[in-house]
Amino acid sequence: MPRPVHFGALPIDEQRRLAASDPAYGRLVCRCEIVTEAEILDAIERGARTLDGLKFRTRAGMGRCQGGFCTSRCMEQLARELRRPLTSISKRGSGSWLVLDRDVLQAQEERS
Repeated sequence: MPRPVHFGALPIDEQRRLAASDPAYGRLVCRCEIVTEAEILDAIERGARTLDGLKFRTRAGMGRCQGGFCTSRCMEQLARELRRPLTSISKRGSGSWLVLDRDVLQAQEERS
């Protein structure tokens, strides 16, 4: 498997070439670290299953805003690509959920 692309580290001419050949390289997911949709998709293909998995592989969420801009975009891509509900996407695995299912939460409250 070829090495992953780090779009932000490429010369501008190479960035333009990549964006012209694959529109996913033209869509920024993390603007602070200049991480594209194509890089997120590649990280998922390489095994990322959590937000931290994406962060470790791409730096998405490590910039100045600390994920304020890209967290929801990363979560949506994980859910879409893994064909899982958004409520199953976590920060770092079981027990670090970011979105709760309202029905499940209400059921838990009723049992308490």
